[in-house]
Amino acid sequence: MRLLLLLFILPFYLYSHSYSTCDECTRFINKMHKKYHFSKSYLKNLLNNATHMQDVLNRYNGTVKGATDYSWHRYKSKILINESVDLGKDFMQKYSKSLAAANRQFGVEKEIITSFIRVESKFGIYGGEYSVWDALVTLSFNPNRKKRFFKSELESFLILSRREHLNPLEVKGSFAGAMGCVQQVPSVYLRYGVDLNNDGKKDPNSIPDCIGSIAKFLSKNHWMNNLKPVTKISATNSNYLKLRSGYRSYYQLSTLKNYGVKIPNWWQYNKAYYIRLRDGNNYNLYLGNRNYRIITKYNASKQYATSIGLYYKALKR
Repeated sequence: MRLLLLLFILPFYLYSHSYSTCDECTRFINKMHKKYHFSKSYLKNLLNNATHMQDVLNRYNGTVKGATDYSWHRYKSKILINESVDLGKDFMQKYSKSLAAANRQFGVEKEIITSFIRVESKFGIYGGEYSVWDALVTLSFNPNRKKRFFKSELESFLILSRREHLNPLEVKGSFAGAMGCVQQVPSVYLRYGVDLNNDGKKDPNSIPDCIGSIAKFLSKNHWMNNLKPVTKISATNSNYLKLRSGYRSYYQLSTLKNYGVKIPNWWQYNKAYYIRLRDGNNYNLYLGNRNYRIITKYNASKQYATSIGLYYKALKR
């Protein structure tokens, strides 16, 4: 009985993941042909070579716990340790020429570029485990909470591949289709990609080009060198727990003081981003400035932005 049921279901399962023939995929092919003049046969061949990735899909359907965000404790225990900072120093020495070139072109200091690369991919060790094509196709043509976003990224990936003469089937990235050592999705790379090593193409899997792309992002968003993004603070009572904390939690200093938050005497602004991060039974409190907000434009996570800010501070020290 089980065998008969399997034989009945199998053809429908295979058909549902035959990306070159599904109706939605055909509409996508027609759109890319009409709007961007892609060859229909080229796209059909690419889709025919796409492999369905169920584990990738599970991450955006809530079946993999903690798949798209991490706790503050995890960030602290993995990134804000001496061994991790030493890796950053080694990276700055190894890629000193590329970092210097990025500084000349974009005016961005090496420590913050290095901090992004550490947090995003541990200097290129992680973030290249998946086929970007397979991941984006899977997420574009199967139900999930960000399907529209991923279909837009699939379009951008095809445009990027054609523009930079990349083979879409060979580009590696994350389960979300983010590429390179700073994990940029295709639409972001189209905007900020840089040919820093002057080899004639903007390659998301080239570390020098990766360095250039994050430097360009920071420059375009008006990063201020030597301004540490976050400052650790404390509170005089537990009223600070009543304040909303998020990457957009921006308060007048008087408001923060009314809730027991202690403001350093040297703080030079009338307002500050309020950051509260739970670590076990305790909370870590920080104030963020304009550089903190720039980091959250790259990834809207207070854990992520605070980690980069503190790692940057450690490298500067």
